[in-house]
Amino acid sequence: MKKAYFLILAALLIGTTVQAQYNKALPSTRSQFYSNEAKYNIGLIGGATMTQWLHIGGTKTQYHHPLNFGIVGGLTLERKLQSNLSVGIEGLYAMRNTHLNYEVLNFPVSLGSGPEHNKDFYRQLDVTYQEVNVQIPVTYYMGQGNIRPFVYAALRASLPLSGKEIWQKKEILNYGTPDQHYSETGATIDTVEMTAQNMRPWNVGLVAGVGVLFRINFSNYYFLIKADASYHSTIVNSFTNEEIHGDSQNVIGASYIDPYLLSYRLNTDATARITILFPLKKQLKGACMRWGEYD
Repeated sequence: MKKAYFLILAALLIGTTVQAQYNKALPSTRSQFYSNEAKYNIGLIGGATMTQWLHIGGTKTQYHHPLNFGIVGGLTLERKLQSNLSVGIEGLYAMRNTHLNYEVLNFPVSLGSGPEHNKDFYRQLDVTYQEVNVQIPVTYYMGQGNIRPFVYAALRASLPLSGKEIWQKKEILNYGTPDQHYSETGATIDTVEMTAQNMRPWNVGLVAGVGVLFRINFSNYYFLIKADASYHSTIVNSFTNEEIHGDSQNVIGASYIDPYLLSYRLNTDATARITILFPLKKQLKGACMRWGEYD
């Protein structure tokens, strides 16, 4: 009799336990999807960049920098350190263009004193070159959800590849009068290749940027889109020793390498980019798990 009571009690306990298991809420696939993101993301970068050469020191000549745009593209690998913090590495190829023009007034062209021995000149520099950038951004994401603003800072190494510099010099006739014009007679145009004599072959700089992250969800996957804008400046003088000491074979004719600007030159750029990131995450499939549920 006691044995029968024991069997009935055991059956009741098993039934209660099974019922409790069925009544317990099953894990939400959606909550798993959001709470368990990939640690690594790999992506493609593309955008537009505006390059300027910033001169510091010298005689503080007033020069003009019209806007010139190029393109930039590359690859990125990002690792999440925390839910709101990541570190990455980016390899970028940039096509850069910059333009500079200024005026040199009362420049001595012959011995003696007086206005007849001085002339006014207009000078212009146009540069087109290619560059490889490698940068290591540290990114801080704000908030939660599918749209998240972020800020980042990066250390960049810049390696100019090849390029061309076009220097122009024209005399300004009747400067400061209504009939002022540039003389085409005697105008000088020099075109030289960018070399280690007129551009430092490497540089390092700092980048700061802001942006917005968008998460695009699918039933079995997600990917990320980042839109950002940043500003970069080198921290090493990009003038070469040959330029500074006047030993460069390219410092001739219409060259803008003269006492009016020579001092310290920083290569800067402002960039707007779109990055598409693909999470690197294993997908599991089993009796209780569908494709797209992440471990």
